Amino acid sequence: MKKIKLIAFLFVLFISFTACTVTKNDNKDNNQNTELNETNNTDNVTDLKSNDSDEEGIDFVSAIIIIAIVIIAVAFSFFFFKNVFPVGLWFKAWTAGVRVGIRAFLNMYFQKIPPDKIVNNLIVSRKAGVYLKVKQLENFYLAKVDIDKIVEAQIKAYNSHVEVSIDQLAQAYLAKIDIDKIIEALTLVYSTGISATFEELSTLYHTGVDIVHVVKAKIKAKNSGFIVEFNQLAEHFLAGGNLDKTVEAFIAAKKADLKDFDFQDIADIDLAGYQVFQIVEKAIIPKVIEGDRVRGIARDGIEVSMRLKVTLRAKLKYIIGNPEESTILARINESLATEIGISENHYDVLENLFMLAQKIEAKKLDQNTAFDILSIDVSDISIGRNTHAELLTENAKAETQKAKADLIRAEEKLKKAISAAFMDGKISINQYENLMNMQADTRMRNSLSKSDMVNDEEDNPENIDGDDNKKEH
Repeated sequence: MKKIKLIAFLFVLFISFTACTVTKNDNKDNNQNTELNETNNTDNVTDLKSNDSDEEGIDFVSAIIIIAIVIIAVAFSFFFFKNVFPVGLWFKAWTAGVRVGIRAFLNMYFQKIPPDKIVNNLIVSRKAGVYLKVKQLENFYLAKVDIDKIVEAQIKAYNSHVEVSIDQLAQAYLAKIDIDKIIEALTLVYSTGISATFEELSTLYHTGVDIVHVVKAKIKAKNSGFIVEFNQLAEHFLAGGNLDKTVEAFIAAKKADLKDFDFQDIADIDLAGYQVFQIVEKAIIPKVIEGDRVRGIARDGIEVSMRLKVTLRAKLKYIIGNPEESTILARINESLATEIGISENHYDVLENLFMLAQKIEAKKLDQNTAFDILSIDVSDISIGRNTHAELLTENAKAETQKAKADLIRAEEKLKKAISAAFMDGKISINQYENLMNMQADTRMRNSLSKSDMVNDEEDNPENIDGDDNKKEH
């Protein structure tokens, strides 16, 4: 701007100087002509010589002035057509069908906007079928928008049939939004028919969401026939969840026709640190687990040992924070031991295994847990000790020991009585010996009677069994 003003000032000054010089020379010529008319012929000769010398001086000055004017005009023209109105750039735009007038170039020069950046982008956009205005690009440049970037994005959007204006792209650029990602996401949106606007995607980008990733996840769900909202996907992404696996697990659960769950339940399972796809598989494919061996004693004293197989299916809505397989097995084992214990005898247990499993199922032991009990089956059963017989044997042994103790105490009393009788003179030696002989004879007879009974049992076992049966009856 300062250069233009300086050149214009010099040009005006030069024109003024030239006009003054020409006027002065004209006045001088008029004076000389008057003097010539008043003087005589001799004086006319002298004046003519002087006029010839003056005319030679005037011609030299005029030549210098003309040369200076030409140089200044050439310099001004070179500067004007190079910096103010670049003819080559104008011609390039004209041949491309872009009309940029001298006034537009003057505006760009005075606002210090590089005309090649404006014109070249106009040409590129026009060739791509996008019609932009000079004033738009000038305003974007003055707002410090990367014109090349937004024009390229506008062309991509146009070629992808994405409805977005260059003003929206400029605003997004100034808001520090990656407009390439916005255009890529919008291209996916328009090509698949899902609903999303430029403003919605820009808002999601501001929150730190990878909008292309989120859009692809929504497309995957839509192509499978299920709807997941952008907000749900964005929240899961921002929470640090595995978006791809969560969406795949959600689709698998929906295709398996599982009930009573939504996308948020699957997302919560993923955020809780579970392998979300494995949990969904447990809900789709029931899991069979075998419990530990449970021992119980029926009321007849017979021990029954049993092992159960339990079929479980995960409840997606209750996975987090609720008891899992181990708790359910513990409840089932406890219930099994109770059922065995309240049975009248072990035969009831053996004959009604199905009823026993049904009783345990009816107790709803899967309430407030992460799994549903689908079935309970007996996988192994065996009979153990007869604790009633063992108890009777132990009681008999105790009674025997007690009888022996009583006998020993009686013998001790007898010995003391005999000793006292000796001391008091109430019994003689002969009487004592007769008493000892009688005791020995009694012990011998008892021993012989026991040996005879053993021999009879060995010789006639059937009779003994018959007698025992009779006794039982």
